[in-house]
Amino acid sequence: MNHESAAVAESESISGEEWLRDAPDSLKSTRRGLKLVIYGGVLVFLAAVGVLYFLFGTEMQTIFMNVLPVMAFAGNLIIFAGTIFCLSIPEQAGARRLLIGAAVGFFAKVIFSGTIFFDTEVLNLPVALFLKLAGNVGFILFALALRKLLLYLNRPDQMWKVHCLLGSVVLFLMGSWCLELVTDLGLVGLRLITIYSVMLVGFFLYPCFTFSLKKVLR
Repeated sequence: MNHESAAVAESESISGEEWLRDAPDSLKSTRRGLKLVIYGGVLVFLAAVGVLYFLFGTEMQTIFMNVLPVMAFAGNLIIFAGTIFCLSIPEQAGARRLLIGAAVGFFAKVIFSGTIFFDTEVLNLPVALFLKLAGNVGFILFALALRKLLLYLNRPDQMWKVHCLLGSVVLFLMGSWCLELVTDLGLVGLRLITIYSVMLVGFFLYPCFTFSLKKVLR
């Protein structure tokens, strides 16, 4: 019986090259998921640009500052949905746990952006910082899942893009979070525009590198 189960499991296993060549539904779902992550990332980036411009650059705040939370909330929700679609990556890739962790982190970011969208004040500063940190960790875990996917597809030549993706998260997204933390603790005095500018670079690079990695699935 054990031999039969092993034989069935072996017959069901599929290499990365076969997965790309046969283009099963799981591949189509993964492509869709990466597209959603890219689209959601672009929305979040545009929302961050809008906050930086309209809050610090002009006096035209009323209408746009009401629209931007909608964009940010929608973008984070789309990123979360895209991660769920990416769970269709074959088990052999070993990316499932990383994707689940990323989804949890992105859901925390949905909660954070949702409180701004619905104009509630239920989050205190420590909880808000924790939810932001969880979202950044989600970006890291998603990048590590893409690394597993590249190894499964036997595409080590694309690995440098994952390293750039991880570097952008650590340097800019985690960096802006650390700047916000030390500012809130009163350890240093930084203007909000400085923190937003650092964060903005990370939000720009993430969908760019993800789009470049998505080309591998064509």
